[in-house]
Amino acid sequence: MQYKKASFFSTLFFTFTISMFLKAIFVRFLLFEDINMIDTISLELCYILLFACLIEYIANSKVKFSAYLSLNLLLSTLFFGITVYHSYFGNIPTYYALMQAGQVGAVKDSVNQLIQPEYFLFYTDFIVMAILLLTRKIPLQSKFKLSKKKMIAPILGISFAVCLANFFLHKDEIITDSAVAAESKGIFNFEALQVYYGPNGGLPQAAAFSEAELQNEKTIQDKINEVKGITEIPDSERKYFGAAKGRNLILIQFESMQDFPIGLKIDGKEVTPTMNKLLNNSFYFNNLYQQTGAGNTSDAEFIANTSLYPAGMVATSTFFENKAFPSMPRLLQKEGYETFTLHADKVEFWNRVELYPSLGFDKYYELDFFGKEDLIGLGPSDEVMFNKGMPLLTKLRDKNKPFYAHFISMTSHHPYEIPTDKDVFELPEAYKKSIVGKYIQAISYNDMVLGKFIDQLKAEGLWENSVLAFYGDHMGMHHTMFKENDPDILKELLGHEYTKIDRFNVPFVITAPGITDNGMTSDQLAGQLDMMPTLANLMGVSLNNYVHFGQDLLNHKENLIGMRYYMPAGSFFNGEVVFQPEKSFDDGEALMLETAKKVPHAPYREDYDRILKLLGLSDQYLKSLPDK
Repeated sequence: MQYKKASFFSTLFFTFTISMFLKAIFVRFLLFEDINMIDTISLELCYILLFACLIEYIANSKVKFSAYLSLNLLLSTLFFGITVYHSYFGNIPTYYALMQAGQVGAVKDSVNQLIQPEYFLFYTDFIVMAILLLTRKIPLQSKFKLSKKKMIAPILGISFAVCLANFFLHKDEIITDSAVAAESKGIFNFEALQVYYGPNGGLPQAAAFSEAELQNEKTIQDKINEVKGITEIPDSERKYFGAAKGRNLILIQFESMQDFPIGLKIDGKEVTPTMNKLLNNSFYFNNLYQQTGAGNTSDAEFIANTSLYPAGMVATSTFFENKAFPSMPRLLQKEGYETFTLHADKVEFWNRVELYPSLGFDKYYELDFFGKEDLIGLGPSDEVMFNKGMPLLTKLRDKNKPFYAHFISMTSHHPYEIPTDKDVFELPEAYKKSIVGKYIQAISYNDMVLGKFIDQLKAEGLWENSVLAFYGDHMGMHHTMFKENDPDILKELLGHEYTKIDRFNVPFVITAPGITDNGMTSDQLAGQLDMMPTLANLMGVSLNNYVHFGQDLLNHKENLIGMRYYMPAGSFFNGEVVFQPEKSFDDGEALMLETAKKVPHAPYREDYDRILKLLGLSDQYLKSLPDK
């Protein structure tokens, strides 16, 4: 077969550039719902040309096709991964997060539900190439010779200059919303800037500690309290201080558990009957909000044990894996406690193999301990975890050894596929195929497991001498999961439109027999950072000379709750509103906490500045901690 004279338009350089440029247009459309050719050319094409020119310079003719093919596959997969990630989290993942792609297999069921058929268009050109190879109709490599001196060098110089100009033009531009930042700065440039910024994602480091201040915990805490606007209360004057001193502490982290199912009835049936009954004799904080970062569940474990803000755009367990965190386990060990955590997953997931020693736990129990019986979703069921964990508790009881046990549940993980034989809540027919219905069944399963565990504690004589607390690690219902009728179902259940206020609201419940018997439901503003100081107060563990960013909810009422991942850094909840910036405070949005109605945000500038200061202080403090 005769081919036309080779031309520039048949070169690998040209076909790669055009193919990736079209994909850049497509990914920006999926992420930002806009096609802006000028932005795509000025922000993305320069990097694509830079990559192509480098191949032309570095690769010889024998490997050039493989080099282009490999780079195309890498960048296509990058676009695919960013799109899937954004569809759930609403964020653009940094290269730090993308480096954790090896963990996708552990949550493949969740990921599969997020993938839309159109995402596979990123690989269309590979299908075309396969067809061309099979039919041999058109050669995949052109004989046209590109002049490095006359063509490649000028393109390389111009593209590098534009990339460099974009980098320095946006280097000092702080945009707290990662999606807005990537749209404004360019996707490739956004990733390059994240390398430059580090894990805090370019957050302004206002109100930084001096080197001298970092050597003194009291000075550090005084500065945190000053920014928060609170005055420390001496231990001797604290309500409930030491009321549960010497008791065992059992802390349960429920996967994806939000607050709204507690007390909820569907067709007259309670979704969480165990929890509802427990609240009569518990301290229940129903206005508490998640504060996790990119590490999600692992970040919740970190926060619950440290009262420190998690890292910005990375999982704390991976970026600060060598640090020795001040923590509840370390505080209780000084009181003679045995401390351990139980999670029926692989300990390598989210780098918990490093996180648990960093938190100071004496021991951890993971998949190898629990085995592979009664598998649901990610691993053994929560029933298996609690059943196999109970002998550990009774063994320490028999030794008269107080313990702190942190149970991490995972059966109620997205996509909420509870086996039929474990369904404990019969859904109305209209709910059965909805993700909301599946979620309700998963939370009802949690409730059933908790009830069985409490019965075991009572049967083993552990109940009266323990403090039992549980909380939700992060949201379970995200709008990206919803099918057509899910928003209407949630509106029917809640009595109002489902908002970010509902989404980030997770429960925190403390039950201490003889102490919380009269029950108390508190709607004071709270965050996950506040859980550890509140429990420490009850346990009689002083936080003097212990750096913490949360506060004891039994003694401090006013609060300011910062978020930095599921909402842009600088977002906050205060006693009146939830505020979320876009590029900055000026273009942000404030919603009333009680009604979710939009209100002018100008009066809340001080709270925005205070939150940024607190995040900066936390980042600096984490970096200053000694290695373990």
